Amino acid sequence: MHHRIILRLALLLLPFLLLVGAALLWLLLQSQKELEQAQQTRFEYFENVTQIRMLSGQLSTRVRNYVYTGSERDLSLYYHVLAITEGHHSRSNGRRISNEQLIRTMVLNREEFNLLERARLATLTLSRLEEEALRLMETGHHIQARQKLFNADYDIYSDMVSGSVNQFISLLLERLDRSIEREQQRHHDAMMSLVIIFLLLILCCLVLGWQLSHGIINGKSANQAVCLPEPGSLSKP
Repeated sequence: MHHRIILRLALLLLPFLLLVGAALLWLLLQSQKELEQAQQTRFEYFENVTQIRMLSGQLSTRVRNYVYTGSERDLSLYYHVLAITEGHHSRSNGRRISNEQLIRTMVLNREEFNLLERARLATLTLSRLEEEALRLMETGHHIQARQKLFNADYDIYSDMVSGSVNQFISLLLERLDRSIEREQQRHHDAMMSLVIIFLLLILCCLVLGWQLSHGIINGKSANQAVCLPEPGSLSKP
């Protein structure tokens, strides 16, 4: 009797395990996709902010070189970099998008947004000082132009941009790394659960095989017992 009970339990458990295994396989594929998405987001966000910081530094370097040396090449490069930040020229990755639009494509929390906003406001002040210096250069006031860009105020706002962006990168990477770790843990849990379900399926198959083979052996024994004559049933003539 207990063999039949085990057989019925195995038959009931087998389709349930198959359904659970299919669901876990779907979750595993989803977690893998979300893990890849989190890693891609980390890469894209880091690249975006690094470009903003790099281009800001190039603007300051080119415009300072121009007002100090009068090099037309530095002036041309300054306007080229400025056009990139405004979305008029393509970036190194081929995208044509302004810094402001680039920031809007990122999903940020309040603290991260405030840091970028502070950097953006400081950049506006730097742009105003640079425009004033360029106008002074056009009118021949070279000394006044240099005084606009080589002073404590310009350095303060330049440091504010780089400092805010550096803090933003640290916070952003910390948050995205935590997100990646969560997705990796979910992927690991789904994988381990799928392995357990697979082992249970193997166990159920072994139980079913054993029960079926045991039933066949018992059936043969019963048939043999029926075919044997009872003792004393045969009489001598």
